[in-house]
Amino acid sequence: MAVTIVQVLGTALVVVLLRTVVGAIRRLYFHPISHIPGPKLAALTWWYECYWDLFQESRFVFHIQELHKQYGPIIRITPDEIHVNDVGFLDSVYAPSMSRRDKYPYQLKTLRIPGAIGATANHDLHRKRREALSPFFSRRNVLYLEPVITEKVEQLCRLIARHASEKTPVNLSDALFAFSNEYVSLKVGSSELTGYSVVNNFLFAHQTDVLANEAKAATLRQNGNDLLMGININKHFPWFPDFLESLPLSISKPMMPPGLVDMLALFDCIVLTELQRVRAELVGIMQAKSSGSTSGKQMGPTGKESVYDSVLDSPALPPSEKALLRLEQEGSLLVLAGTESPAKTLNVVFYHLLANPSTLAKLRAELSTTKSSSWAELEKLPYLSAVLEEGNRLSFGVTARTARIAHEPLTYTPSPYSVSAAGGSKSHVIPAGTPISITSLSAHTAATVFPSPYTFDPSRWLGDAGRELRKFQMAFNKGGRKCLGIELARAELYLVTAALVRGFEMELWETGEGDVAFVHDYQVAMPRVGSKGVRVMAREL
Repeated sequence: MAVTIVQVLGTALVVVLLRTVVGAIRRLYFHPISHIPGPKLAALTWWYECYWDLFQESRFVFHIQELHKQYGPIIRITPDEIHVNDVGFLDSVYAPSMSRRDKYPYQLKTLRIPGAIGATANHDLHRKRREALSPFFSRRNVLYLEPVITEKVEQLCRLIARHASEKTPVNLSDALFAFSNEYVSLKVGSSELTGYSVVNNFLFAHQTDVLANEAKAATLRQNGNDLLMGININKHFPWFPDFLESLPLSISKPMMPPGLVDMLALFDCIVLTELQRVRAELVGIMQAKSSGSTSGKQMGPTGKESVYDSVLDSPALPPSEKALLRLEQEGSLLVLAGTESPAKTLNVVFYHLLANPSTLAKLRAELSTTKSSSWAELEKLPYLSAVLEEGNRLSFGVTARTARIAHEPLTYTPSPYSVSAAGGSKSHVIPAGTPISITSLSAHTAATVFPSPYTFDPSRWLGDAGRELRKFQMAFNKGGRKCLGIELARAELYLVTAALVRGFEMELWETGEGDVAFVHDYQVAMPRVGSKGVRVMAREL
């Protein structure tokens, strides 16, 4: 008897159902982390996480905090991943560089730039990539580049001064985004104080003076937000962006976020000029090195003309790591991280300073004790340092889960810092190869460490007790994967904060706490939908 289509489909359906049932039983009862408490639905399927990411406006990190109240300090949040709500376990998860910790490839899908250091899963490959980049992010090189940063601070001050003279509000969020975007372009591009490098061309920063065009700054900031709001689609449906890019723009454009549309339009305009020139310069560097010729310019403490020069010369990297696409991806993530994080911290700092006049007065009084505007001298001011630490804490850094995978079993026993009432003091063995995360939200709002965690209170960072708190700061991540650009970001925060506090009296204008609050997790903290940012009326001092 001939097999009918109905019989084939029926057999296929039975096979699928059997596989689903067997898989569900395995995940619930025979999986290596089946002994970890948590909701059964989260253990069964990634659709649980997908629901909170896509249909609840990316609020899974907040839901995880609620789950901890029910299930205890250690919970299973996906079929493969564990989350721990205990800052006493931070150093076990985010271990020093000598301890092997891989990143979780599943979470890195959001970035779609596998060649970048921040999207590198393998511990050993990450160390090699970091070694090649580290000289350009050293404190010594930041000090060398300080005049470049200071020049951009002065331009930022001129922008605000113009609004002050015209008695018009300034969108501080747009201005700070423009400043950070230009600053990171300069800081990673070259150790020279004049001229432009390959990264500058790649980022188009030398052709578009964003601080001089507030409308463009506003558009770029909004486009950046739109792009970040699409990252969860990359994680749960990684095929979808590839599918859109394969379609003619006339078809795909209605399905794209505005930020992506504008980015594609920009590339359409410059792809035959700027992008080709970027690649031509990179190829030129590669050819010069293969022939043994040099430009004769070796500027700054790195002894290299550009960050790409350093990478191409690195003996730690194999030829595959020096490919054109890999280098372009590296540069794109450096600018994304270097723009978003400092700008958000400065937004938080200035909102809370202006909302708390006594805090601002105390900071201004401290700044009046020195006439120096150098980063090295500003770092010595304890209250300014405390204000910036608190700003980093409440901006949360990377808010997405950044799981680590240990190659040895770990044992979790609740520490005195554990904030979950359920679960008692029971220990749990975590098998080797398990992704484990502690979100910056979890760490930075641990009431056992930061009482009244959502209150902006710089005094908590003062004295010996404040120095002890720094081990719980995750704004720049921790361990061997700690932010490569931490010194550069710190210089920016100190120089901008000191300059604006000394130079201007500002009042919040049509701005509330919801404009800086952490409401949505799109890799970084996003405020309420519809927020126009921090806006102020300024007066020169």
